[in-house]
Amino acid sequence: MKDSQMSDFRSLIRPEINDLPDYNAGLALDRFRATYGIDCVAKLDSNENPHGPSPRAIAAIEAAATGVARYPDAGTLALRQAIGTGYGLPAERVVMGNGSEDLIGAIFRAVLRPGDHVVTICPSFGLHEFGALACGATVSKLPFNEDWSFPIDGIVDALADKPRVLMFSSPSNPAGPAITSDGFDRILAGLDPETLFVFDEAYVEFLSDDAKFNALERLETSNLPWISLRTFSKAYGLAGVRVGYALCANEVLAKSLLKTRNPFGVNALAVVAAHEAFADVDHLEHSTRATMAERGRLYEEMTKRGYSAAPSHTNFLFFDCGESGAGFAEKLRHKGVLIKGWLEQPYENWARVTIGTPEQNNAFLNALDSLKG
Repeated sequence: MKDSQMSDFRSLIRPEINDLPDYNAGLALDRFRATYGIDCVAKLDSNENPHGPSPRAIAAIEAAATGVARYPDAGTLALRQAIGTGYGLPAERVVMGNGSEDLIGAIFRAVLRPGDHVVTICPSFGLHEFGALACGATVSKLPFNEDWSFPIDGIVDALADKPRVLMFSSPSNPAGPAITSDGFDRILAGLDPETLFVFDEAYVEFLSDDAKFNALERLETSNLPWISLRTFSKAYGLAGVRVGYALCANEVLAKSLLKTRNPFGVNALAVVAAHEAFADVDHLEHSTRATMAERGRLYEEMTKRGYSAAPSHTNFLFFDCGESGAGFAEKLRHKGVLIKGWLEQPYENWARVTIGTPEQNNAFLNALDSLKG
C-alpha cells in the first residue's frame, strides 16, 4: 500500500463512534493471570454472583448442550411466557436480549434520532450514556444529591423539556442507592407521553425490604410509554451466558425492540438456564440474602477503616479511594484482588467493589490494610 494510502480508516467511522470512550469492563481471570503472574484471590470487579447460579440452571445447560447444532427459538416463547406469568403480563410484552445491555442498544436504535435528548443521572451505567451518544443524541447527566438521594427535582425539571428518553437504574449502578416510592411517583407525574421512560432494574433483587415498592404496578397504571429492564447476570448468577429481558408498556414497544435487536441474540443454553433459574426461587432467596448480609458487614468494616461509601441496595459498594480509583485498583491487583476503578468525571477517585463471599471480602479488607501498612 502506498504511503498516501496508509490510514487508520477513522474517516470511515461515524464521528459519534470515534469519540466514544472504551467500555470500562472488568478483567477476565485468564488475562489477569497472564498479565500479573499471580492467582486471583478475590475477583470483585464485575458485580458477579459469588454463589453461582441455581444447580437447576447448570443441569439444564448440560442437558441442552447436545442440541447446539440447531438454532434457538428466535421468539424465546417458553421463557417469555414464564417471565410474563411471573409478572402478570402477556408474553407479547416481554422481550429477551443478550443481557440487558443488548436491549439498551435496541431501545436507542428504535427511538432515537440524531439530535434527540436523553436524560440520565451521574454517576451512571456507561451504556446509558454511550448508547445514546452513538445514535447521535445529546445526553444530560444529573448528579445525585449530596446525601446520595436521587435528584428528583432535577429530573422533574428536565422532563419539562420533553426529552426523548429518560433512562436510569435503581438500585443505581455504580453508586448503589435506590429511588424512593415518593420520588418515583413524582417522576411519573412529571413525564409526558412524548418521553420514553426506561427504568433499569438490574439490581432490584438486592433491595432491602424497607426500600421495596411495586414499581411495575405504578408503571402499569401510568398510561405512559415505559420499559423496565431486568437481567439474569447479577442475582441469578448467569453473567457468562448473557441473558436479560425487557418488560414493555405495550406490544408496540416490544415489537420495535424485536426489530432492532439481534433475532438470535439469546442462545439456546442461555434460554434453558434462565428458565430454570427463574423458577428456582429458593436459590435466589438464599443467594441474595447472603449477599445483603455481607454488604452490611463490608460497609461497616470499610467505614471503620476511614473509607466513605455510598449507601447501597445492590451487590457492590461505591467508595471514595482518596486517590485515583484506577491507580488504587491497580495496587490491589498486585495483591490478587480485583475491583473496578471508576473513570467517569467527577468520580475518578472512586471505585466499585463487588460483594463477594466472606472469604473474598476478607481478602479485600486485608489488601486494604496492607496498603495502609
